Amino acid sequence: MELNTRALFANLAERERIHGHHSPEGQAIRMLGRALDGWSSGNLAGADVVVLCGQAVEDWLKRRLKLSQWSATTLTSLLAAAVAVNLLQPSDAERLQPLHRYRTEFATRAFTVAEVETILQTSIAIVAQHWS
Repeated sequence: MELNTRALFANLAERERIHGHHSPEGQAIRMLGRALDGWSSGNLAGADVVVLCGQAVEDWLKRRLKLSQWSATTLTSLLAAAVAVNLLQPSDAERLQPLHRYRTEFATRAFTVAEVETILQTSIAIVAQHWS
């Protein structure tokens, strides 16, 4: 799967112009857009992108679930809570679950281009579908 970063970034920038970045989704998309830009320009390593994606999704879920931004709730627990209140479909939570594993492994292994691009695309797609 080849990631067309220019087209994806242009789409996100246009949607941000239209919808703004003040909603939980807009704030997450803004961070994910920065991760995408850093990845495509070669300024961010795969591990950096994984951490940014994880943080963006975690912050987004905390905002949507009305939890404190300082809550120590794990990503797995946030995903389960989001499914319980119908914020996420179980299949979407399952697609985001590798973020938890990747974030625990980022210091001990290198990520493939395919892994980084898949998690980036998945994170953007799932958050963006809730952004209106």
